[in-house]
Amino acid sequence: MDKPKKFTFIVVPEGTEKTKRASISSNMIKAGIVVVTSLVIMFVFLVYEFLHQQYQGHELFNTRKLVVEQNNQIMEFANKIHTLQTRLESIQQFDMKIRILANIENPVSDKENTYSIGGPTIDTGGYPVPLTGVSKDMLVKKMEMDINDLLSKTSIEERSLQDVYENILDKKDLLLATPSIWPVRGFISSGFGWRINPISGGKEFHEGVDIATQSGNPIVAPSNGIVSFAGRNDGYGLAVIIDHGYGITTLYGHMSKIEVKVGEIVKRGQVIGLVGDTGFSTGPHLHYQVMINGIPVNPMRYLVGNFQ
Repeated sequence: MDKPKKFTFIVVPEGTEKTKRASISSNMIKAGIVVVTSLVIMFVFLVYEFLHQQYQGHELFNTRKLVVEQNNQIMEFANKIHTLQTRLESIQQFDMKIRILANIENPVSDKENTYSIGGPTIDTGGYPVPLTGVSKDMLVKKMEMDINDLLSKTSIEERSLQDVYENILDKKDLLLATPSIWPVRGFISSGFGWRINPISGGKEFHEGVDIATQSGNPIVAPSNGIVSFAGRNDGYGLAVIIDHGYGITTLYGHMSKIEVKVGEIVKRGQVIGLVGDTGFSTGPHLHYQVMINGIPVNPMRYLVGNFQ
């Protein structure tokens, strides 16, 4: 067997120092080359893995950021849908109030006017919770159902408002005669119906509503009409009755001062007197009464909104 070759390295220093020799076999040189090559390959691999991990981490960060942004957009969209639902319900209630005031029947069937029920629901209390995969899918499905529901209700409400508009054109004079605004600022201290009389203590049917407010506040006509009575009434003290036509009359009691006279034509919003506590009264307030063909009805049917 041939002996492995050796390579001799001679180091010749300057001056008088002795020459140095070093011998290395070819096998050792080959082994050294293998080791160095392996180290280089390992270094390149480690650098590649490091850069790959950095890239994956960056991609994961961007993905998570995108998911958070999408979740936020879904939540914002869901809240906007909820806001639209609330506003549509307010419009529907206002539509109903107008129909009552104008005595317009609702042509929309109960089936069409019923809110949609069913489908996936999650209790989010306005959606302020983190979205998991399952809850996100449920919320997206619910949003899709809500959008379809809104489109359906909007179409129904559009037809309803068109019907109201057409009826209003036909009933313009009747609407002008219908009491539809609060006659005075205040709050309801006694409602329409059975109650205990605050003075006698007996049970009685209260034919109007009492609106508590400060003495001297102006009282206005809630609609057009002609004053049919203006003077003193035993129980209501200083009182005014307005005939609005179409069988509609209104009464205003316990005034401190009357600003109109019998036969005078009044317009909606015109001051007809001042609040007081004349007659059988425990304090300043207006007794407001609405009658249809002489029969008292609940004035709250004709009072739009709150007027405090």
